[in-house]
Amino acid sequence: MDQIMSQTGRMMQATFDWWQLGWQVAETMFAAQTVIGRRMTMMGQGLNRTGRMPYAEMSRFVPEKTAAFSKASTGALRAMTGGEVGPLPVAAMDTAVSGTLTMLDLSERMLAASTAWWTPLHAKATSNARRLRKR
Repeated sequence: MDQIMSQTGRMMQATFDWWQLGWQVAETMFAAQTVIGRRMTMMGQGLNRTGRMPYAEMSRFVPEKTAAFSKASTGALRAMTGGEVGPLPVAAMDTAVSGTLTMLDLSERMLAASTAWWTPLHAKATSNARRLRKR
C-alpha cells in the first residue's frame, strides 16, 4: 500500500512539475518576443537619428545567448547523469538497457533535464524583458 501511495504521490508531483515547466516555456517565449520587439525598435530609432544606435545593447546579443545556452546544456547534462558532467556512468546505462527503469522514473529524469535546460534561458529572457520594459 505504501508503494502505491508513493507512486501516486510521485505521479501527482510530476504532473504538477510538467505543468509548471510548460508555464515557464510559455513565459520564456513571451519574454523573448518582448526583448526582440524592444531591441528592433531601439535599432530602428538609432537608424533614424545619427549617433543614437544602441551599441551597448547590441553588444549583448551573442554573449548573453552563448552563456545562457551553455548553462542550459550543462544543467541538462548534470540532471541526466546524476550530477556528473562527462560520459554517462556505466550504471546509468545498465539501468536504462536492462529495462529496470520505469516510465515514471524516465519521466522524472526527462523532467529534471528539461527543467535544468529551460531555467537559465527563462531567467535571461525574463530579466532582459524586465530591463527593456523600463527603458
